Amino acid sequence: MVRHQRKGKSPAQGADQGAPDECVVLPVKWEPGGQAAALQLIGHIYRLVASGQQTVRGALQTVVEGSDTMKIGTDWSAAVNGLRTELMNGRNEILYATWKTNYQQYMEEALRILECPNPPHDGHGLLQRTLERWKGKAASRAACCIAIRNLTDHAMARHHAPACWTITAPMVKTLRGKPSEKRTKATLADPEMLYLIEGVERRNPGWANVLRTLALFGLRPVELQHLVPKPDDQGVLRMWCRYRKTCGGQLTAPRWLLPAPPHNAMGERQDWNITGAMAAGLLELPEGRDGGFRVLNGHYVERFLRIQPEWKELKALHTARGEWLRPYTFRDSYSLRCHQHGVEVGAVASAMGHSLAVHASSYRWASEATTAAAFDAAFTA
Repeated sequence: MVRHQRKGKSPAQGADQGAPDECVVLPVKWEPGGQAAALQLIGHIYRLVASGQQTVRGALQTVVEGSDTMKIGTDWSAAVNGLRTELMNGRNEILYATWKTNYQQYMEEALRILECPNPPHDGHGLLQRTLERWKGKAASRAACCIAIRNLTDHAMARHHAPACWTITAPMVKTLRGKPSEKRTKATLADPEMLYLIEGVERRNPGWANVLRTLALFGLRPVELQHLVPKPDDQGVLRMWCRYRKTCGGQLTAPRWLLPAPPHNAMGERQDWNITGAMAAGLLELPEGRDGGFRVLNGHYVERFLRIQPEWKELKALHTARGEWLRPYTFRDSYSLRCHQHGVEVGAVASAMGHSLAVHASSYRWASEATTAAAFDAAFTA
């Protein structure tokens, strides 16, 4: 508390006898760590009051509003709740399971730090201290950086947090530490893909159709919820995908899907006629608890696959090769299959609903075997 005795006549003179002193409470915690901040704040207030420019209360307001570190009023719990709502109801409309996996533990740690007796006063300090819990875990540290930066950006945009909470890309790069070694994404050869689908078919035909659809069109798993069979401008029945992915602040366009059928061991195309069966209402799909079609996305596809014996077998095989097998493998394998059959790279990128730059940086174009075969064909007499 700062107390200021008003100047005026002495009590003997009588004019200002009984005039109250002016008191304000400083927005600094009563603890050893707050001493420097309190002295600095008192100094600024004193200079404004002594010069006759303002009252003590007015000087405090001026100093606090002009300081990035002294501003008060950020409710970090509300900011976390607001971020969760924004991510789940806007942006990419993430699932609660995604929030729980990619955000919740980092939010809880950040709130614990912000509510401790000596909290950080800026974004750099918050990120640095939050990362301490995941020391030596490169992947978790990278996810933590994304989560905390999202939190501070949201707090500044929606909850009046001052600019000192900004977390810049150079800060992230410095604090995150050495990134985890980039893993090679696994792709499934056609026989492996068909082995998986046929195994699932024997136990669960609905889920086998889900895997066929992912494989045939190279879908993002979330796009399973956005498929519509309909005639194109020439009256040909085709599959339309309504999904629009947020990419670089913009939305990708809906698109016609182009099938890239795998071939069995006899060289026979596996067309499956997914579009026609869906249009006729004959495509069996997994049911939800309410009896309707199950919500299908990456989370549920991964949850289903991880308990399938064929998937476990294939995952062990690819892990032994140093490759990362995940539900997106259907999309990665589609890309590789298209390139193996000579589809031009721009056409593959367009069919998959992303830019040529994204395709070049994120998707498999060839395997070691097909690369060797291509060179043999080109240079062997």
